[in-house]
Amino acid sequence: MHVSLQGYTARMAVPDTTVRDRLARHRTQLANERTLLAYIRTALGFVIVGVPAVWWMDQPYVQTLGVVSLAAGVICLGIGVRRFIMLNRMLGPTETGVPGAHDDGRG
Repeated sequence: MHVSLQGYTARMAVPDTTVRDRLARHRTQLANERTLLAYIRTALGFVIVGVPAVWWMDQPYVQTLGVVSLAAGVICLGIGVRRFIMLNRMLGPTETGVPGAHDDGRG
């Protein structure tokens, strides 16, 4: 018995480009959000190290390192937010904010 899969492979080889493009956009947006969260996590780590060093340590070099750590946290947060906003502007507006929703009114 011979089973031909030519029609099946032909259908699978030509995916719907609009669906593929929409999924690629969503993947990029999710990656952008994950990257922003990584920047926030790193900035928070710098701040968590810097605050006790500035407020509770009496050695001047430790306080200096604390100030540098706080500044690094603020800079890291600024870079992350700036990058997030720039990439969102490059991606442009999304069709809907609801995952799985269709543009043609099918919901």
